[in-house]
Amino acid sequence: MDVGPPHADDYPDHDGGAAMNRDRANGRAGAPRFRTEPGFTLIELMVSVGIFAAVSLAAFSVLSSSQRTAVMNDQTVGLQRNIRLAMDLVARDLRMTGYGNPTAGALAGCTNHLNPTNSSSGSDSISMMTIDQPVGTLASTYASGNLITVTGLSSDVATDLAAGKTVLITLEGIFTSTVTAANNGTGVLTLGTAIKSPQTIPSGAQVIRLSCVTYTVSGANGVVPGSSPSVTFTPYQLLRNTTSSANNAVPIVDGIESLQLAYAVDEDKDGKIDDKNASGAVDCGDFLPNNMASPATNSACNVTGGVSTIPTSVNATPTSVRQVRVTVVGRAIPPAAANTANNTWNDSAFKSSSAVAAEDLSIASTVGIRRRALSRIVSLRDAYTQ
Repeated sequence: MDVGPPHADDYPDHDGGAAMNRDRANGRAGAPRFRTEPGFTLIELMVSVGIFAAVSLAAFSVLSSSQRTAVMNDQTVGLQRNIRLAMDLVARDLRMTGYGNPTAGALAGCTNHLNPTNSSSGSDSISMMTIDQPVGTLASTYASGNLITVTGLSSDVATDLAAGKTVLITLEGIFTSTVTAANNGTGVLTLGTAIKSPQTIPSGAQVIRLSCVTYTVSGANGVVPGSSPSVTFTPYQLLRNTTSSANNAVPIVDGIESLQLAYAVDEDKDGKIDDKNASGAVDCGDFLPNNMASPATNSACNVTGGVSTIPTSVNATPTSVRQVRVTVVGRAIPPAAANTANNTWNDSAFKSSSAVAAEDLSIASTVGIRRRALSRIVSLRDAYTQ
């Protein structure tokens, strides 16, 4: 390619004419020279790379820390949500224990109104006769006989009767009876017991079904307590069951490690909680932990119980229990994949400051596992005095 004749500017460091004459003589007239531009030295380049790396590492450290904090907060919120939900469900059913004053053994799975069981090394369990759900309202005043007409009758009643299940209803908690037959078309229920004068139930009264409700917790292995053959769910779930078979338990809340119960009783029927630890006042130590024999150290109160055996009136109809202290312990559930990004569920650097004290059970702190505990005292509003 013709680049044209050389120009004097191509030779900034020499006299233009003399340089061009020499190039012509040497046959290099068409090869111009260029000005040398200064660049980075190796040391300057290494310093720049080092500064960039330091700034980048600092930025990534801040981002990683922020992400881990956000994930941890999200997990903690979920953990607290689970224990509150579990507490609300258990407390709701406990509060209505004995509603309608059903007779002992009226419901399969519940010998009495309140049927607590204990595991001294794990979660407790409890079964109770309580409200299940409304099945309709009275279409007219009920004052005699054993037939009632129900508006909006739930089809579950006839279905369960056909399956051989016991259906127990109560009318506003005043009159309680089993159901022997149901007609979904007419809404007529045949009762096992007729109302007696002078009882009268007005029209519009709620017809409420009663059930034996059992709460248990699946442990580390996920096995439903009492199931045969063994039924396995995800570990650490609160289970609810409205049948007499443990195999029919249904998981309702995740991340629940333990359910602990303690009972305040009124054995002498004076309308006051009995002073079981003889402290002269009703206090934390008057709650009998778990339906187990005492004296036993109550971790939640740091006291020792004042009775040698649990009163038989606890497992009776009606029960002598007036209040139940419920403690729900929740725990974080690590993801199945150990390499999950920002896996703070199982953070090996985390360890809670102390063990969780829940009635007679103390749960040791575990590296990498976060726990929360929630306690509430529930009054049995429908507990009847014997």
